[in-house]
Amino acid sequence: MAVILEHNPLPAVLGHVCHHPCQEACLAAAVQAPPAIHELKRFAALGQRPPVAPPSRRLAGRVAVVGSGPAGLAAAWALARGGLGVTIYEAEDRAGGLLAWGIPPFRLPPAALKADLDYILAHGVKLELNRRLTPGQVREMRRKHVAVVLACGAPQARRAGLPGAGLGGVHLGLDFVKACALGRPPDLRPPVLVVGGGNLALDAARWALRLAQDVTLVYRRDQEHMPAYAEEIAQARAEGVEMLFRAQPVAIEGQTRVRGLRVVATAPGALGSDGRPVFAPLAGQERLLPAGAVILALGQESQAQAWAAGLGLESLSPDGQGLLAPGLHAAGDLASGPATVVEAVASGIRCGQAILAEVGA
Repeated sequence: MAVILEHNPLPAVLGHVCHHPCQEACLAAAVQAPPAIHELKRFAALGQRPPVAPPSRRLAGRVAVVGSGPAGLAAAWALARGGLGVTIYEAEDRAGGLLAWGIPPFRLPPAALKADLDYILAHGVKLELNRRLTPGQVREMRRKHVAVVLACGAPQARRAGLPGAGLGGVHLGLDFVKACALGRPPDLRPPVLVVGGGNLALDAARWALRLAQDVTLVYRRDQEHMPAYAEEIAQARAEGVEMLFRAQPVAIEGQTRVRGLRVVATAPGALGSDGRPVFAPLAGQERLLPAGAVILALGQESQAQAWAAGLGLESLSPDGQGLLAPGLHAAGDLASGPATVVEAVASGIRCGQAILAEVGA
């Protein structure tokens, strides 16, 4: 466990949600099943953690980290281990960002997140909850801190331009999973239709299944083209989520509440820029799917443009080490757009190490 913690501040979290690219790239996969690296890491994270050693040096000044998601936690861990004082400012009433409310507890047990969070805070990191900062406050912090790290993630649900999206019973995927995680799930009337093919759509469908018994995922391509992880698709199927492929939403119908989702059948065509075939709608092949609720799980977005404008920057485009401007850094999904948890952790660590190199030089 001590070896893992030298490089990874979130071993318990990643033991549950890492997409294990190293396992898929293992050379052994050509001749046999690769080692179960994901499961082995999860098992190792159950071991006793060594006592937190004080940093070998203490540096003057503090760093403010805005956001307590995986990037913010990783940056804070790297900075505290390097000898800088760190305070994390979190807008919600709990730490973890999307780890706490964007990933359901049946995928990431709260105890796993707590174990990693407690270990990071044990390095002397301070945490202030219910502190939603404005660009003006961040500008002020830059004058009082040696550095500020923006690690605000991508907490906004991506909206759809579908007619009828404002009807009662229509929910945005990220808002829906957050409400469920915070103990405020909406009233779902079956049948429930979940639109999307990513991990968010699978999480929303599995949450919905716990609230209603009739849940169908609607996706415009085939299963093999879904961006969701294969194991998440398998788990959703095993729990009872139905899946309808080659169906592209056209409109949500109803008066004040949703009563159905109109879809058109699609067929594969030429490859798109992402390497997947473009599924085009087939003329004259529309139908109405009955629905008591529709969840539009089409992804998430950051508030990068708003932060850039508020901070007087042309864009929020940091360099490879997260530097935006003197004393101002960015890490994780805010800088890169929605990515994986392990990528956010790596980004946070790089950012923290860059600040240490600047301050300690």
